[in-house]
Amino acid sequence: MGLFSRKKEVKEDLGLASERIIMEQLEDDDEAAAHLVDELQIGKPLVLNFEKLDLMSANKMLAFFTGACYASSGRTIKINETTYLFARNIDFNDGSLNDFLNDLDED
Repeated sequence: MGLFSRKKEVKEDLGLASERIIMEQLEDDDEAAAHLVDELQIGKPLVLNFEKLDLMSANKMLAFFTGACYASSGRTIKINETTYLFARNIDFNDGSLNDFLNDLDED
């Protein structure tokens, strides 16, 4: 092993992405929002409902989570007028998030 040898990537099996989803009803709490972004970055998709927020707070939080999702190489998917899914692109690889979204459409 040389000084500049390549590190082996360790892939952690986190299970199905749909089993790691965090569902939250948001309030205007920056500390709680930052904690949720930390969870997103370690591979926990977020389903967030903005219904209880006034329009300005909802727009602020939506912009915050959309930016964090983009920075994490992720996607934001609108589920309905007040609910969004935020997940890293890699979390869509197992297909379980797409199944989750399809199940929502059937209800």
